[in-house]
Amino acid sequence: MVSPNIQFDAVSVEYHGYKIRSLLRPLEKMSFLALKEIELKIEAGETIAIMGHNGAGKSTLLRVMAGHLRPLSGNVKVIGKTLLLAGVNPGFENSFSPRQNLSWLSKAYGAEPGETVLSVEKFADIGGGFDRPVSTLSTGMKGRVGFGFATSLNPDILLIDEVLGVGDPSFKSKATDRLKEMIRSTGAVVISTHSVGLVRELASRVIILENGRIIHDGDVQLGLDMYSSMK
Repeated sequence: MVSPNIQFDAVSVEYHGYKIRSLLRPLEKMSFLALKEIELKIEAGETIAIMGHNGAGKSTLLRVMAGHLRPLSGNVKVIGKTLLLAGVNPGFENSFSPRQNLSWLSKAYGAEPGETVLSVEKFADIGGGFDRPVSTLSTGMKGRVGFGFATSLNPDILLIDEVLGVGDPSFKSKATDRLKEMIRSTGAVVISTHSVGLVRELASRVIILENGRIIHDGDVQLGLDMYSSMK
């Protein structure tokens, strides 16, 4: 049985870009640190909320945890099967129907296809759209299917990057309930969010990032108070 955990030791991440200078030298390479000397440990049973302004480094932190980004310096250790839930398209092929997509995606993610398809079909509730090509579906319908699939998986570590923006208010409530159910069955959860209500309800610990640095790591209410004062 895996006991999931995440450990960062002095982790920094650098991004590169370009700026326009002049006609003679039109582009100049620039770099900046998105994360700076991050020290962090997350263990099984914790639900961590990451908060901060846009650009503070929240998504970058999650992408490093998921193995999608390599740090410039420092060490990252992640034990357990990790899923990053960011957006609601897990890799759909537009010419296939949701049913067809979910059948092969389930196999790719190591899930049971029949059970997964039935679960997502019931949750998404898009009627005949479930057997039409994905390219013919609305953004909301695709979001329902994608969110349903992502929350049908069973990782050891669940990383969530603001995914509750799909559908009408009634569906958002349904999606929140499904997400809570998934969180309860996952070993460790890290969620990036601006929702104070969601943090109060779910988090056991709050991390606040500012300009790529951790400025708070610990008590939920103290973290929320600090976040409110930053606005």
